[in-house]
Amino acid sequence: MDHKEEQQTSEHVPEESLEEPTEVHIRTIIVVAAVCLTSSAQLISIVGGGILARAMATVLGDPTVSQWFGTIKNILTLVTILPVSQAADFWGRKWFILICNSLGVIGYLIVSRSENMTTVIVGFVIGSAAFGCQSLAYAIPSEVLPRKYRGYGQAAANISGGLGATIAVLMGTALTKHNPDGWRTYWYICVGVYFLSIVCVQFGYNPPPRELETTMTTTQKLRTMDWIGSLLIGISLVLICMGLQWAGNPYRWSNIHVLAPLVIGICFLFAFGLWEWKGTSEGILNHRLFQHRNLPLSLLLFFTEGLTFQTVNNYFVFNISTISHIDSWSSGLRFIVIFITSVVIAFVAGAYITFRKRVRETLVCGFLFVTTFCILMAFYKESLPLANGFGYAVLSGTGLGVILTGTIVAAQMGTPPEMISLSTALPLATRSLGGAIGLAIDNAIYSNTLDDNLSKKIAEAVLPLGFNANSLGDLIKVLLSNSPAVNQISGITPQILAAAKHGLDEAYKMSFKNLWTSAACFAAVGVIGSVFISETQSEFTESIDAPVETKLLGKVEKY
Repeated sequence: MDHKEEQQTSEHVPEESLEEPTEVHIRTIIVVAAVCLTSSAQLISIVGGGILARAMATVLGDPTVSQWFGTIKNILTLVTILPVSQAADFWGRKWFILICNSLGVIGYLIVSRSENMTTVIVGFVIGSAAFGCQSLAYAIPSEVLPRKYRGYGQAAANISGGLGATIAVLMGTALTKHNPDGWRTYWYICVGVYFLSIVCVQFGYNPPPRELETTMTTTQKLRTMDWIGSLLIGISLVLICMGLQWAGNPYRWSNIHVLAPLVIGICFLFAFGLWEWKGTSEGILNHRLFQHRNLPLSLLLFFTEGLTFQTVNNYFVFNISTISHIDSWSSGLRFIVIFITSVVIAFVAGAYITFRKRVRETLVCGFLFVTTFCILMAFYKESLPLANGFGYAVLSGTGLGVILTGTIVAAQMGTPPEMISLSTALPLATRSLGGAIGLAIDNAIYSNTLDDNLSKKIAEAVLPLGFNANSLGDLIKVLLSNSPAVNQISGITPQILAAAKHGLDEAYKMSFKNLWTSAACFAAVGVIGSVFISETQSEFTESIDAPVETKLLGKVEKY
C-alpha cells in the first residue's frame, strides 16, 4: 500500500475506533450507586418540605411559617453549593459529601422531634445545608465513568432522584392520611436514608487523591478559594430570596420589607458580577468555564426550567383538584406520574445521548414537551376526562427527564474536565434561583388574577338570581374556606349556591390560565436556547476524568 492509500485509510477510521475500550468494573458501579443515594435522600427531603407542610402546621401551629420550608432549602442551596464545589476540587469530594449528609441527619432528626415551628425552622436550616453537595452527586457519576457514558451517569443521578421523589409522595401521603403525627415517621425515614448514604459513601467511594489535593498546600488552597465571590453571592441570594418570599405574602411588592432586600440583593449581585469579571479570573465564575458557549446556555436552560417546574410543583395538583373537584390523593397520583415518567425517560435520554453523542435535539424535544404541557394546562377545564391529567403528567415528566439529563451533559462537555464540579454546580444553583423567582412570579400572577376576578365572577353568577349584594362578601369568604356555614347565609338557595361555585371555578380557571401561560412562555425560551447548544461529539471518548480504580489512572494521561 502506497503512502497516498495509507493517508486515505487513516482519514476514514473513526476516532473512537482508535481508542482502546475502557471496561467499567463493579467498583465504579458501586461508587455511582453510593453517590446517587444522596440524590434520593435530597429529593425525599425536598418533597417532604412541601407535601407535609400543612400536616406539620396543623400539629405545631403557625401555618404562615411553613411557607418558608422551600425558601430555606433554596437559600441554603444557593449559599453553599458554589463554595463547596470549588473546595471539593482542592480537598476531594468524599469528605464534603459525608459532612453535608451528616448535616442532613442532624437537621431532619431535629425536625422529626420538634414541638414547635421555631425548632422545625432550625432543623430545616441545618438539614438544608446538605444540599451543598448536590453538585457532587451529579458530578461524580460523570467523572468516574468514561466520557462516552456521561449520558448514563446523569441518567443514574436523575433516576435516583425521581425514585426518591416518587417514594416520598407515596410515603408522605400514606403516613399522614389517618395520623396527624405521621410526618414525624416520614422524617425519621429521611434521616435513615441520609445515614445509609453516609455509610455507602464511606465504604463505597474511596478515590485516589486528586492532583490539586497533593500538589497544593492547605495555605495555597485557602488562598485560592474565592471567599469574596462566595460572600457577595451568598448575601445577594439570601436577600433576593427573602424579598421574593415576602412579596405578596404578607407584604405588597411596594412595601419596604420587599423592596429593601430585593434592591440591596440586586446591588450585591451586580457587585458579584463585577468582581468575577474584573476582580478575579479564577473564582466561582472561572473564566475558563465560559470559553465554550454551552455553559452559559446551560445556565439559561436550567434557569427557565426552574421557573416552569416551580409552577408544576406548586400548582399542578392544586389545579387538578380544584377544577376537577377530586380529592388530594387522586390528584396526587397524577403528580407521582410526573416523577415515574421522568425516571423512565431519564434512562432513555441517557442511552440516546450515549449512542448518538448528541444533546441538542434531546433538549429541544424536552422543552417542547414542557411547553406543550403548559399550554394544555392553560386550557384545563372540568369537562375534560379525568384521564387527561395523567396524560399531561406524562408530558411534564418526559420533559423533566430529558432536560435534567441533557443540560448537565451539555454543561460538562463544554468545560475543562478538572472543573466539572463547578460546571455542574452553576446550572444547579441557577435552577434553584429560577425556582425562587418563579415561585414569586407564580404567586403574584395567581393572587392578582384571582383578586381581580373573584368578586366579579361570583357577582355575575348570583346577583341576576336575586341574591342580596350586601351578603356577597360573606358568600365569597365561606366559599374560599369551603365552610359548611355557606348554608346559613341569608338568601342562599341550592340554585344560587351552584351558580356561586361555578363563578368561583371561573375565577380559579382564569388564575390558572394566566399561570400556565406564563410558564409556557418561559419554556418556549428554553426551546429557543436549546437550538444554540453546540454538539461536542469529539468529547464522548473512552477517557475517564477521575478514575476510582487505580489500574485505570494511566488512561487519564493517555487520552
